[in-house]
Amino acid sequence: MKTLGLLETDTLYPDLLPDYQSYGTMFRRFFTSLGGGFQYRFYQIQQGQLPATADECDAWLITGSKSGVYDEHGWIAGLYDWVQQAHAGGARLIGVCFGHQLLAHALGGHAARSPKGWGIGVHTTRVVQRPMWLNDNLSHLRLIYSHRDQVEQLPPGARLLASSEFCENAAFYIGQQVLSFQGHPEFTAEFTRRLLPRRRECIGADVFEQGMTTLDQTTDSDTVGRWIMEFINL
Repeated sequence: MKTLGLLETDTLYPDLLPDYQSYGTMFRRFFTSLGGGFQYRFYQIQQGQLPATADECDAWLITGSKSGVYDEHGWIAGLYDWVQQAHAGGARLIGVCFGHQLLAHALGGHAARSPKGWGIGVHTTRVVQRPMWLNDNLSHLRLIYSHRDQVEQLPPGARLLASSEFCENAAFYIGQQVLSFQGHPEFTAEFTRRLLPRRRECIGADVFEQGMTTLDQTTDSDTVGRWIMEFINL
């Protein structure tokens, strides 16, 4: 049985804790619902709980965060160093939202606050190219998004997996070692409806209202979840 290390880079708002517990717990529930037979280890990165070695787990997933990869927090710098060392050692790495941006940034690409502003709600991206290990012919991906930072430049050796006009580098992969998504496969419409209203003023009323109306759309979150599981089990 494979072990997935969940590198939790944020904590939930207090009103969300009773139902959702943590971002790592959300991923564990998500993969379990898809039949993922993994063991899990949880690391609270903001509290300095970095893995001692990259072989403690078979794969690693970096969660979302309210922080930006450019923020001058000591835990972000420590995570940069750990990612670089883990990648150099052959570790299998997965990123979602902040994790997506941090993997790009740490491995030689660039992520920053986007002049396009916030992207929230269900967004559709076009599948550009697929890794050789992925047995799927899906042409587009719909996921829930909540971000205003974006990957502006992919790291060396990365291949673009999914793209849109708003989010050019929405997903990428590097061989059989890195798989990364800006969208949130682990988010549900219910969770997003409870999360985003507190950010309404920051997002802007028009963008907020438009994004919230998309949450009734179906998504491809289960498909992306199976892709990630397939990647872990390579």
